[in-house]
Amino acid sequence: MHEVEDKTPPDVALGHEARDISTRVVLIFGVSLVVGAVIVHVAIWLVYLFLGAQADRADATRQYPLAPVGAPAQPAAPRLQTRPREELKAMRAAEDQRLSGYGWVNAGAGIAHIPIDRAIQLTLEHGLPARADTRYRPESLPERSNSGRTTTVSEK
Repeated sequence: MHEVEDKTPPDVALGHEARDISTRVVLIFGVSLVVGAVIVHVAIWLVYLFLGAQADRADATRQYPLAPVGAPAQPAAPRLQTRPREELKAMRAAEDQRLSGYGWVNAGAGIAHIPIDRAIQLTLEHGLPARADTRYRPESLPERSNSGRTTTVSEK
């Protein structure tokens, strides 16, 4: 069956509903929450003091078989540069020495390097090597390009 709702407005003179919540219960809960938090903090502090004292009493001469001995190992390459300016100067000096001096690249095969100024002079005197067949060959051109246009060669 259907119940009919009462559509009459509430009486404003009544104030608030005193039976829903008790301020006394809320205050007791808040105080107990603060007291509980203080107890937990004091307990953690006592455990911290106990473990600290226990660590101080530990044998300092105890042997640790997995402890690293000696200087620490270098990390894997690449490493950070500790003196980048000096390393750059040394690298450029080595490059300049190689570019301006004679030396063997592979002595067994008879391959040597020469100063760059001498290499430029020899290239100017003898010239660069060229291909023997330099004529135009239309069959080497692609028939169709990527743009969709085709290459047509007129035969005369």
